[in-house]
Amino acid sequence: MELLGNRSAWPVARAPGSEARRGILVGLGLLSLVLAGCQAPHMAPTSPVPRAGTAELVLHIGDQPFVTAEPAYRAIYALAKGESFAGDFAELTDKLRADGLIGKDWNYAADRCLDRGTVAFMVCRACKIQSGVNWMLTGLGRYAWRELQYKRIAGDGSEYGLMSGGEFVGLLSRAEDYLQHAGRGGAEPVKLGRPGG
Repeated sequence: MELLGNRSAWPVARAPGSEARRGILVGLGLLSLVLAGCQAPHMAPTSPVPRAGTAELVLHIGDQPFVTAEPAYRAIYALAKGESFAGDFAELTDKLRADGLIGKDWNYAADRCLDRGTVAFMVCRACKIQSGVNWMLTGLGRYAWRELQYKRIAGDGSEYGLMSGGEFVGLLSRAEDYLQHAGRGGAEPVKLGRPGG
């Protein structure tokens, strides 16, 4: 027994051209969703980004719900060079671009939230990691994220999500450990604990 009866017998009244209009409206709706979805969110920091020391910078990053371009750039500079960058964001961007630590076409605002693929690109460049074939050919962030996962520097998850401040601090710590074990680190690691123990 059919509960709804024969569907093909139900009369449906449609205005002439309504299918084309509906298709156009659906297409415009999807286009607007795609364009709106391509915009990276921006987030004002809860406090000014420290420029003087890396310890203050790491504490600042850890307190942020998402990592934004300026603190991430400063941390990547410190990871690659072993020192803080005291200049403004525009100078820092130019320096990182010249050193190949960020993409040549990146024009991010200081308050733009960064996804994992973008952060992974910078970490791979700072740590001189280029071992994957796809990474070497394309330099795309998704391959950088997967390479960091393979080397156990990055955790689980997709490269597309925004990176939290705490996740970025953990990533930086593991990247620094990687540099030390690979013999590419700057200063000797700080030993914490009791003297002689």
